[in-house]
Amino acid sequence: MGKVTDVRVMVTGGAGFIGPHVVDRLIKRGDVVRVFDNLSTGSLSNIARYISTGAVELVRGDVRDLAAVKSAADGCELIYHLAAQSSVPKSSEDPRIDMEVNIGGTHSVLMAAREKGAKVVFASSSVVYGRTDKVPTPEDAPLSPYSFYGISKMAAENYCRAYSELFGVPTVILRLFNIYGPGTDKGLMIDLYRKLMRDPGRLEVLGSGNQKKDYLYIDDAVDAFMMAPEKAPCRGEAYNIGLGESYTVFEVAEMMFRTLGLHNVQLSAKGGASWLGDVELTQPSVIKAELELGWKAKVGIQEGLEATLNWFQETLGRVEGGR
Repeated sequence: MGKVTDVRVMVTGGAGFIGPHVVDRLIKRGDVVRVFDNLSTGSLSNIARYISTGAVELVRGDVRDLAAVKSAADGCELIYHLAAQSSVPKSSEDPRIDMEVNIGGTHSVLMAAREKGAKVVFASSSVVYGRTDKVPTPEDAPLSPYSFYGISKMAAENYCRAYSELFGVPTVILRLFNIYGPGTDKGLMIDLYRKLMRDPGRLEVLGSGNQKKDYLYIDDAVDAFMMAPEKAPCRGEAYNIGLGESYTVFEVAEMMFRTLGLHNVQLSAKGGASWLGDVELTQPSVIKAELELGWKAKVGIQEGLEATLNWFQETLGRVEGGR
């Protein structure tokens, strides 16, 4: 595993979507990084360039394996815990996996952090709020998850908080709202883009099309990950990490048409619920993150969407009839 004294930061789930962006920023600021990932949903290709240069050490392992997590955490002062079963539809198909990975896996990380004296930044989700009546939603709003995924994230948050309060383990919780950008392999924008590649003249969206959500560009999310362990008291506090603005599916689709130069696309909605457990309105209050972390999103949705679509064109191919 190499000289443990050289390792300062561990990133669980570091080969997924958000992880490699966090890893890249850590390397640029001079940290030595260890990625812990079982590659079940992440991809080795996402971090191969870092491994080849020796900037990152990859440890293949599962967060449910306490011994493996403890071994990988040797020498680490900080753990970014991103590993999760993060699909709401999949959580409905098999709630047991959510419980084992998202709750049990987080507990493994917290136990390792306690033993090794490490600080933990936990990637939570906006889904912990469920169908909230408070919009914009502050961090002290009641948590009433509407999906098994949301329940597992809420429980994991409580474990983080309890480990801070009872055992003195420094933890901070980031409630992420729909993160998008280059490297994403799921979510609204890539789903719509793939549909347009199949048929650039017609686009049917899931649900009513009026689902309204907050979308945050990946670079802004990474800023929050970098600032949180330095600025937060790290006593189990939670922070909303979102743009602070919400857009409907129809609005996002129309922005995509304009950016891609597509005209006369027949836009329609399938109707019903998008998927079991979907929350149709998310809009965070981001005042707490601004005041306590000094963090605020910098990239508006149009700028972020353009960068994301450019990446889609480079990696997936161009939409016929577009620019």
